[in-house]
Amino acid sequence: MKKLALFLLFSLFIWSAVALAAPEHSEGGLPLLGFYKTVDDRTGNAKAVVKLYECAGLMCGRIVALFDKTGSYIEETISNPVRVAEKLAEKPHLDGLDILWHMEWSERNQEFSGGRIMDPMDSRTYRARIWQDGNNPGLLNVRGIFGPFGRTQVWHNMDVADLPKDLQKLDTSDWAVKIRN
Repeated sequence: MKKLALFLLFSLFIWSAVALAAPEHSEGGLPLLGFYKTVDDRTGNAKAVVKLYECAGLMCGRIVALFDKTGSYIEETISNPVRVAEKLAEKPHLDGLDILWHMEWSERNQEFSGGRIMDPMDSRTYRARIWQDGNNPGLLNVRGIFGPFGRTQVWHNMDVADLPKDLQKLDTSDWAVKIRN
């Protein structure tokens, strides 16, 4: 009887640990959706806010805000875009630009992959992988891959309450990814 009780207690402990370690499934059933602050890996300054959203059962990401040059405060949002992606043919505003698309969730690998990521500063696209940091669930590792090479950025989860009012109630239900060249 004691062995059975210990086994059940141990099993409960293991299942609790697994449940706590699993990525949070949010809007639409996909994990890791929400707002993330990107950080320039060269300067350490905040650059943009990206909204990860569900698009046709996959995950996509759109720039919804840009920080000032020092990374101190949000200077513009999708409601009042100013800066443009000079290297893209149409020269669209950076705010509102899809930079991630067709990312498929792998429950087995606990990551998104199979999609693409675009660097809006040079218009190049790369294969992409995204996974939650094992030591800090508030961080995402976002890796752009070109052949055998790649670069990983760390994106920081943002609390909706810390965003400008126009982003706090942002409705992504009618968003469709627009891939630009």
